[in-house]
Amino acid sequence: MNLIDSGYTIGFGLSWTFNLKAEFKPGVVHVRPCNLHIINTLELVEEMIRLADRGDADREDNGCGILYGVLRDSAYKLKNLAEEERQNHIRKGWWQDVEMKIEKGEVNMPEKL
Repeated sequence: MNLIDSGYTIGFGLSWTFNLKAEFKPGVVHVRPCNLHIINTLELVEEMIRLADRGDADREDNGCGILYGVLRDSAYKLKNLAEEERQNHIRKGWWQDVEMKIEKGEVNMPEKL
């Protein structure tokens, strides 16, 4: 797959492409795919935590309690790793305004073209 030709679209008719040569095109918002994966991971762990909480509240035996406890613990471990990596990307200057807007919900998550 040629990353230069791949792209994502976001709400409001905006789109971005991943360009390994860093050739920026007018009207295109550029986002690093690795940053999108971190954002997706952070959303996934929030859903894991919600599921663990719901499952724990509805459980009827100890086995389910263990299951949801492991799920919750795993989610928090993954969340910490993803947050650390996010901070690394911020320090490196790889985390741009558009990633911040995606996290805040100001811009919709991209959909693969």
